Amino acid sequence: MENPAESPVQRPKKTGKQKAILISRITLAVLAVLVYAKYFIDHPKYELQDWLVSGATLIIFTMAMIVALPKLIDALSGESDTLFVKPKNSAAIFFAVMLGALVLHIGMTLLGMFIYTKVGGTAAENAAKQGFMKLWQTAWMKSNTDAKHYINIAENWYVNTEPDNLLIVFFPMLPVMIRFMNLLTHNSFISAQLINTVATCLASGMTYLTLTPVIGDKRARWGAIAAILMPGMIFMNSPMSEPLFMLFTVCCFFFIRKRQLVIAGVFAALAGFTRSLGVLLAVPIAIEGVCYIVRLAKNKKNWQQQIFVLLLALIVSTLGTIGYLYINKRVSGEWLRFLVYQKDNWYQSACPFFETVRYIVRYLQMAFTKHDSGMIMLWITSLITIFGSLILMAKQSRRLPATYTFHYFAYFIVATGCTWLLSSVRYMSALLPLVAAISLGFDKKWKTAIIFTILVACYIAYMTFYMLRWSVY
Repeated sequence: MENPAESPVQRPKKTGKQKAILISRITLAVLAVLVYAKYFIDHPKYELQDWLVSGATLIIFTMAMIVALPKLIDALSGESDTLFVKPKNSAAIFFAVMLGALVLHIGMTLLGMFIYTKVGGTAAENAAKQGFMKLWQTAWMKSNTDAKHYINIAENWYVNTEPDNLLIVFFPMLPVMIRFMNLLTHNSFISAQLINTVATCLASGMTYLTLTPVIGDKRARWGAIAAILMPGMIFMNSPMSEPLFMLFTVCCFFFIRKRQLVIAGVFAALAGFTRSLGVLLAVPIAIEGVCYIVRLAKNKKNWQQQIFVLLLALIVSTLGTIGYLYINKRVSGEWLRFLVYQKDNWYQSACPFFETVRYIVRYLQMAFTKHDSGMIMLWITSLITIFGSLILMAKQSRRLPATYTFHYFAYFIVATGCTWLLSSVRYMSALLPLVAAISLGFDKKWKTAIIFTILVACYIAYMTFYMLRWSVY
């Protein structure tokens, strides 16, 4: 008779989901190796430093996706429970959060103006002599940012004559809203500030409602404030599109969570009419839609109709981008004319995101050689943003829904994957999944205090760089 003590240990067999996760991870790793191998072959003259920097970026990105894959498998197999749960006393807290956001927004606007009077030199002195309104506009209308372009479009619309034909690269939502608001204010700067103040407050309140079912009520309250204290959110105080883009993005995620996918698609379309990255909200819509369809099928419920709903939502989500392309066609005669201007005038075209990090390091070295403080800070903050967000998402991916993590990955690839990237801090600061990842740290008072100390310090520092007229875009 066989002695049980001497029997070989029977390892449990892997489940279907475990096999799917393993296969997906291996496939992703192999794909990353193949992509980098082609990159290596295409750039034979790069030096060791270039390979190390770009390779490290791709490795961290791949590891973050590997960590997040189980959540995606759960979602695509219908096992992810993402049903929306309404927070208690949500209406009262929603308005309290908006009020807090309003006070903070006004306070940071005034603080920026005060800093400008101290560091802005002769321009600040002259503006201050002309009164509050002139100082406000001068302080928050840095000449080499996109603010003046949005106001130009609002007042003159898109044209096909030089030099304003180049402005077709800027998306129309903010200019359209300024144009309508001007019927009341007759001042584009005031119109933009009113629009952005309302959008900032609404975005903060909606961030609370959206994050509560994901990370809990307490952390969501702090997260709503953290969302407007991200360093790049200094542009919420300027005539820029960040407040509207953030508002539409958060609303899209809110209705994704409620499984009202067509409404989510409408907000994705609005985001797509505001910024080019808005169309990427189709990614979380698709993930949630597939999750719900599979769940219905497993429970032997009517799932066929939901396929139509998902397809409709995805089509609707692209309408904002299509509307913008149609403007290109009407004004310039070409659907994709903006790509030509982006490349010829702004030196921007698509490239692998790990190539972006490589050239940023090279430019940083050149800036140190030239002792150019503005460019040094531009490239340092860009590297901190890129690597910091990747590491944070790699750490927190297990605790966030796949709709959040894979929206981040898609957004990261597109936002950072371009030549001559200047606005990485601004782009990443407006990203809800990144706010959610940070907000997961608000579980203890001491951690909350540390995170907010860091956020406020970075925000004020970045605002000071802006008022110094350094390379902040």
